[in-house]
Amino acid sequence: MEKSNLDKFFYPKTIAVIGASSKKQSLSWELINNLIKFGYTGRIFPINPKAEAIHCLQVYKSVTEIKEKIDLAIIMVTRNLVLQTIDECFKKKIDSILLITAGFKETGKSGASLEDELIRRVNIYKMKLVGPNCMGIINMEEEINMNATFVRNTPVKGGIGFVSQSGALGAAVLAILKQKDIGIVHFISIGNKADITENNVIKYWMDNSKIKVITVYLESFSNANEFLKIAGEVTRIKPIVAIKAARTTSGQKAASSHTGALASSESVVNTIFQQSGVIRVDTVEDMFDLAKCFDRGKMPHGNRLGILTNAGGPAILAADEADKWGLILPSLSDSTIKSLKEFVREEASFNNPIDILPSATPEMYAKATELILKDENVDSLLIILGPPLMYDTLETAKLISNATKTSNKTSVLVLMSQDENIAKLSEIDDSHPPLLNSTESAARCIGRMYNYKLWKESISGDYIKYDENKIKTSKYVNVLKKGEYYLDFETTYKILKTYNFPVIESRLAKDLQESVKIADELGFPLVIKAEAKGLIHKTEAGAVVVNIKNIEELVQAENLVLSRLKEKGFEKKFIGFIMQPYFKGDVETILGSFKDESAGHLIMFGMGGIFVEVYKDAVFRVAPLTDVDADNMIESIQGYKILAGLRGRKQVNFGYIKENILRLSNFVCDFPEFIEIDFNPFTVSNEKAKCRILDARIKIKV
Repeated sequence: MEKSNLDKFFYPKTIAVIGASSKKQSLSWELINNLIKFGYTGRIFPINPKAEAIHCLQVYKSVTEIKEKIDLAIIMVTRNLVLQTIDECFKKKIDSILLITAGFKETGKSGASLEDELIRRVNIYKMKLVGPNCMGIINMEEEINMNATFVRNTPVKGGIGFVSQSGALGAAVLAILKQKDIGIVHFISIGNKADITENNVIKYWMDNSKIKVITVYLESFSNANEFLKIAGEVTRIKPIVAIKAARTTSGQKAASSHTGALASSESVVNTIFQQSGVIRVDTVEDMFDLAKCFDRGKMPHGNRLGILTNAGGPAILAADEADKWGLILPSLSDSTIKSLKEFVREEASFNNPIDILPSATPEMYAKATELILKDENVDSLLIILGPPLMYDTLETAKLISNATKTSNKTSVLVLMSQDENIAKLSEIDDSHPPLLNSTESAARCIGRMYNYKLWKESISGDYIKYDENKIKTSKYVNVLKKGEYYLDFETTYKILKTYNFPVIESRLAKDLQESVKIADELGFPLVIKAEAKGLIHKTEAGAVVVNIKNIEELVQAENLVLSRLKEKGFEKKFIGFIMQPYFKGDVETILGSFKDESAGHLIMFGMGGIFVEVYKDAVFRVAPLTDVDADNMIESIQGYKILAGLRGRKQVNFGYIKENILRLSNFVCDFPEFIEIDFNPFTVSNEKAKCRILDARIKIKV
């Protein structure tokens, strides 16, 4: 059975609770209590060598005493008994284990060693394991009705799947489900993710039609590249909303290239989410506000938002937030405005936002909602209900809810400062539209839903292979010495030329006589760059001189650079001067790659030059890239307007930039040993012949 098949975890017909206690308020007692109270449709087998009965259930001294086949074992014994219990489960032929017990790698070295041994046995026994250090699983589907957690709260049924790396966070969410009107269908706490990970769960939920939206809380990726592939497939079917905690702005370790320095942990995470279509949010409230909208709401047909309110200030805040997410506020049609004026006070505002004033009756609100949703200029409607002075809020909300049901457009209802009514409306109308308590959050949710719609409709793109001579390039790569280091200039130049990158013609001169000869061949003006062992950033060391016009200037330039190298301690490490024609393209960009341990090779493109790490105008994507990925990278940088032609300048050759982005993607897939690559500057122009890589560095690890 594939690891992605988690049926025995979510649909077990028989559950053995090993380490069950007869002591009230113990974790195992609470878990069995939840199973019984919630109406679990299968059979429960408590295991305790000392107790006779727990919750009126027969107790077994060992799991091997049970005659029936057990689908799921929930282990809640002390840490020192876990391995023995795993052995007993193997004897009983139980292959699905939910390990609640803590005290493993989260506690330090000894716990990590124990977890290693645990997983070794699980793999030998061909078991599947959720945990350790987790809080359980819930399945709200009527045929199973399983609450296998130890949290004292009653879940609310809906269409949300929630996978949490944190048990405490999962418990906190379960505590507010009813209050916040969050309806789940599946919940799973994966704890230390020793075996079953978020990737397995997300893949498993992909084809479950009862799960409309997947929510994820992560502190770390189990395998970032695998997450990218699985999530990218799932989001074409249903949305994934995720929180990735443990944020950091630090760069990757040992990254000395510009690309590596910019590839922070945060940029890697954002890249994975963006490229896979996962919607990243910052808070639990944002996650479940959006999840509620996907679960209970209808997808926006377009980006035209109507706002109906009884208070001006909140509507303005909503309008501002809507603008940030690509939504526009259209004017209502003349016929809609005419109809509104028939029953709304003349002091009302009929511009969008439509303010029908605090005196609006419940019937007015409902009729206005219905009219605006019928307006051909509106794709979605945000209804803001501030606390009215004289009318029943719940009655108003109920009538508004009924008015939205006749429309196939998106509706979101905001009950401001009325959290208690959110839960009450669910009790009297379980088919109401999404209920939120923040106008900004509501606008943000509609905007994110619209952007997700665009993602689903977007073309995934094609993987393009260029006619490169991989075999010829391999002859240079295969003879490289073992280790982690930067390639020398000559090797870098040969490899890039062989792979058909547009690197500018370059020669290495080891002395003045050779410099004069090369200058005669290349012609003036020239650029010289010192090559020395350990010299990574040449410009910072004063080791670059440009626009050298004659022999006299060449001699002066070389002497100047040599004196600078001596000051910085590179005199004995000097190899020679790289000589190139002086070339000035229209715009300096940077193209590079960095290998992340979990995600794999990231390709970077952005505005280049000596200030690349100051402006940080660059975007990343994980290789291999499609042609659409390359287009998106080019269009996503802030400097895109410069590339597109600004103040009379010609547009650069986007096709050739795209080709080289894809060529670099091919390159690192062909040669994964290249762990850091910088092409900076990669000067681009409107003509292909004027697009050149002026400097390149490659770091290898073999």
